[in-house]
Amino acid sequence: MRLRPAVLDPLIVAVLGAAVSLGGAGRPSFWYDEAATISASYSRSLGQLWRLLGNVDAVHGVYYLLMHGWFQIFPPTEFWSRAPSGLAVGGAAAGVVVLGKQFSSRTVAVSSGILCAILPRATWAGIEARPYALSMMAAVWLTVLLVHTTRRKTVWVWLAYGIAVVSSILLDLYLVLMLLAHAAFLCICVRSRTVLTRFAIASVLAVAAVTPFVREAIGQAHQIIWIAPIGRRTIEDVAVQQYFERSPPFAIVSALVVAAAIVLWLCTSARLVQGDRQLLTVAIAWLVIPTAVILVWSAWVHPIYTPRYLCFTAPAVALILGVCIGALAAKPWVAPAIVSVFALAAAPNYVVAQRGPYAKYGMDYSQVADLVTAKAAPVTVCW
Repeated sequence: MRLRPAVLDPLIVAVLGAAVSLGGAGRPSFWYDEAATISASYSRSLGQLWRLLGNVDAVHGVYYLLMHGWFQIFPPTEFWSRAPSGLAVGGAAAGVVVLGKQFSSRTVAVSSGILCAILPRATWAGIEARPYALSMMAAVWLTVLLVHTTRRKTVWVWLAYGIAVVSSILLDLYLVLMLLAHAAFLCICVRSRTVLTRFAIASVLAVAAVTPFVREAIGQAHQIIWIAPIGRRTIEDVAVQQYFERSPPFAIVSALVVAAAIVLWLCTSARLVQGDRQLLTVAIAWLVIPTAVILVWSAWVHPIYTPRYLCFTAPAVALILGVCIGALAAKPWVAPAIVSVFALAAAPNYVVAQRGPYAKYGMDYSQVADLVTAKAAPVTVCW
C-alpha cells in the first residue's frame, strides 16, 4: 500500500531537524561542560565511570553510559561528540508532529515540528555534547505516550508509561516535573476517574523506583553552587534566554504571532476547537509548571535555575506557536510564510552566535588542543 504523504511528515521533519542542528556542529570549540562529557565517557572504563558517578555527576550517569557506547564506534571529535544531540533534536521535532496530530490539523502539527527544529534553544542543544537535547526528545515522546495511554483501556500501556517515566528521570532528573504537567492536563481535559487513578499508581511506582537515584543526585548538589540566586536577570532568562537563546528577533516574532492569534480568537468569530484547546492545555502546563516549580525552589530553598536546564520544555513553545499559526492560516500559503519568517529571524543567531569558533561562551578548548598538538615535540632531559 502506498503511504499517504501525511504519514511521512514526522520522518521528514526529523531529517530536517537533525540536519539543521548538525549543520556546523564541528566548528565551535569544546567548552568545559563538554570536556566533562569527553572525560567521563571516552577517557574512562566502565569501572572508572562507576566510581566517578559515586562522587560527582550521578545525575548524568545514564547519558555518560550512552556516550561511552557511542565512543566505542565514533571518535571524540567535536562533530561526532555532538551528533547524538543533533539526532535527538530531530527525534524531538518528529515527536512534536506526532503529538500535534493527536489533537489538531496537519498544518498545526507540521508547523509545530518545524518550529521545534529551528527554535534557537533547540539548535543550541543540538550542538551540545550534553543530555539537553535527549531530555527534549524524552519529554516529547513521554507526552505522546501519555496521550496514547489515556485513549487505551489496558493496564499494559500504563506499565509502559511507568517504565518510560523511570527511564526519562534517570536521563534527566528534572523530567520528574513532567508528571505534574501531565497530571494538570489529565485533570483539565480528561477527568476520568479510571485514568487519573491509573496515572497516579504509575507515577507513584515510577517515583518510588527512582528514589535511590534521586537521593544520590541530591547528595551531590554541591556541584551546582555556582548557580546565581533568583534576581532581576531571571526575568530576561525566562522570557528570552530559556527558549530564544540570544535571539531577540525570534522572541519578537513569537510574541507577535501569539498576540495576533489571541486578537483573532477574542475579536472575531474564530474559536479554538476542542483539539487545539487540549493541545494548548498540555503545552502550557508543560511550559509553566516545571518553570514555576524550579523558580520557586530556587527562590526559597536553593538556587537550581539556569535556562539550559529547562530545555525539555522547549517543545511546548513550538506547540503553542504551531496552534497560533494554525489559527492565522486562513489560506494555505500563510503557514509556510509565517514559518519562513521564523527561520529568517533565527538565522543570525544560528550562524553568528551558535556556529562561530568560540560560540561556547567564548571558550577555546579545541583551539588550544590543536596548538599543543601542532607544537608538541620530544623533550630531552639532561642529568
